[in-house]
Amino acid sequence: MELHFYPGQNLLILKNKKKLIGRYEAWGGPASMGSDARMAEEPTWPGSYIIDKTHSYHTTTWPMSKIKWGTRLKDMPGKNDVWYELSSGKWGSIAKDIKIQRHELINVYKRLYDPKITKPPTQWIFNDFGPVAIRWFKDINGNKKLDGHERLSGQMFHTTPDNEAQHRTGNTVKLVPSHGCIHLKPIDRDVITSYGAFKPKTPFIVHKYDERFVK
Repeated sequence: MELHFYPGQNLLILKNKKKLIGRYEAWGGPASMGSDARMAEEPTWPGSYIIDKTHSYHTTTWPMSKIKWGTRLKDMPGKNDVWYELSSGKWGSIAKDIKIQRHELINVYKRLYDPKITKPPTQWIFNDFGPVAIRWFKDINGNKKLDGHERLSGQMFHTTPDNEAQHRTGNTVKLVPSHGCIHLKPIDRDVITSYGAFKPKTPFIVHKYDERFVK
């Protein structure tokens, strides 16, 4: 089983040897470097890779992604704050750590799900990388294992909070370009996962932007 991404067509192909299993809409980065001051947009780099793992991702690079998707939340209206559960079992302050007040978080929640919402969610559903990220690496020594001088790519497959909300509320899921990662629709991520295509050691090829898939 192999995955092939054609960024110029916003197309992800899943095939088994020469048999086409599925084709899915997927959006990568721009064909040339962008100008975002926080982190410049970059192409989804062409090459041959190996899928390594699927996990809940968090990073300090993006404020809303400092907290893992699904982390338990505790509403603290008296403090105009929402607390989130730490790995230690203790609670951290979103107002302090993420620099977003309770009413601001509720406004984000309202925008994503329902303008009638008056309280924050019970779980963190704002991580920019969605519930899980699917990671890959350049297999330098050809053994399909992440070892030696190899490292995980900073680019990855993932959904977004907006697309997760669109999916969960029954609205049309509209993908947008990424900073270099590959955006998938939640339903397609789940279908591809069900085929076992995101398991470790799956070959993954990112084609050049001018390459086209022709069945």
